[in-house]
Amino acid sequence: MPSERSIVSTALSAALGQVWECIEFWTPLTSVIIILWLLYRPDHFYPTVDSAVLATLNLTTDEPPNLQYDLAVNVSFRNSHSRLSIRYLDISATAFCGSGTKLGPADDALPTPFRQGPKNTTVLHPAFRGMVAVDSMVTAWLKKELEAVMVHVNLRLSLTIKYRVMWPFIEIFFYKYDCWLWFPPPGLAAPAIFDAGTRCWVVN
Repeated sequence: MPSERSIVSTALSAALGQVWECIEFWTPLTSVIIILWLLYRPDHFYPTVDSAVLATLNLTTDEPPNLQYDLAVNVSFRNSHSRLSIRYLDISATAFCGSGTKLGPADDALPTPFRQGPKNTTVLHPAFRGMVAVDSMVTAWLKKELEAVMVHVNLRLSLTIKYRVMWPFIEIFFYKYDCWLWFPPPGLAAPAIFDAGTRCWVVN
């Protein structure tokens, strides 16, 4: 009869053989999946602000003052991938000025969800109009910007997108971007125009 040690050794050898067979099977398959994922994932995804119009940005005579604003922006979302489509599940846009004063979310809800095909560009048009109460710091900031003849506004974009790398693998990502815009001070008769174009940067 085989000894107990021989039985244990045989069982261990069989187990190691099964583990090695699994490694031989899964390693090439895993390598193929990783390579395909790297080839097909739509990286380098950055929205771009093509142009913007700042019709109004001024302080009222109230005490404390309010900040009136009227801002319209054209934002491009480019799917540069040659094979994959992107599905936008949610998009929101918010504008800020000064030390983080919120000019409110866009007046109109941005269209979602929608699908964007390969090598395709979608242009959306968020607009911000209204009035917000401000403190002395924002008042000082705006006066300083007007004296320097350059007004800076930050457009914050938040995206939730989904894409299928390959069947049946689906990935969902959430991104935040800051898009910095600069304008000459808007006048009573003529709005300020931003037409330099700028790429938006991912917020960590």
